[in-house]
Amino acid sequence: MIDDEQKAGAGELAPRLDELIDAELLVPVRSSSGEMPDATQLGVDAFRHGTDEAGERFLAAFTAPEVLHEFGPPGSDHVRMAARDLFERADAVQERVVIDPGAPTQVEIAAGVLPFLAAGIDPNRPDALRARRPLGELATLEVPEQVPDPFGRELRAVLEDLAQVERAWLLRAGTAWTAGVQLVPDAVLGDFDAVRNRLHAVATEHLGSRRLLAVTDLRAPALREIYDATAAPFYVRREGQKSLLSRLFGG
Repeated sequence: MIDDEQKAGAGELAPRLDELIDAELLVPVRSSSGEMPDATQLGVDAFRHGTDEAGERFLAAFTAPEVLHEFGPPGSDHVRMAARDLFERADAVQERVVIDPGAPTQVEIAAGVLPFLAAGIDPNRPDALRARRPLGELATLEVPEQVPDPFGRELRAVLEDLAQVERAWLLRAGTAWTAGVQLVPDAVLGDFDAVRNRLHAVATEHLGSRRLLAVTDLRAPALREIYDATAAPFYVRREGQKSLLSRLFGG
């Protein structure tokens, strides 16, 4: 078996996508101290990126220490994290993920598939296939027939309390929900993580799992236009509400 793996080319022994949902991954980070940082304290910018033959960037992750040692960046520190956590973070910034790049077990995960995997859904299930576009594109966003309470009511209350949020959309993506968030212009680094954590807390309490709510940063205009073309915002900050900086400095 080992000989077969050594002879196999990149991707020839790739696992199915549904086999990755409950996996633990090793994610290289931008340091070489020999330590393993706390993954919960790191943003996506701290993760190492790879570049494919076309010059396109991707987030890299590995399934085992020996694979990281052989195919990963030499001497790099890494963090251990649940695959679904990585998929969720990658989805928030719309970056594709490559598992075990260069190895026989290499798997390329397009940005459009990430919301399903982050929600624990096999993207090749018949119902998921109907809910998304062809591999490599964004999942099809749909206007919900209704937003159940108290989930919708509590979500709106939290958004009103978050000075970082200018507008937010709440849509369906397959069997899960997706919240697209547009931050105010004066938002600072790390504000999106704070918003995502608050919205996930609402999902955990009222949907039973934060996995049922993917929170997406809409700083990219093209991505924001997709949400806006699907439906009107679920939440719009009212005129007269204090901005983030005015709250921070008492303005």
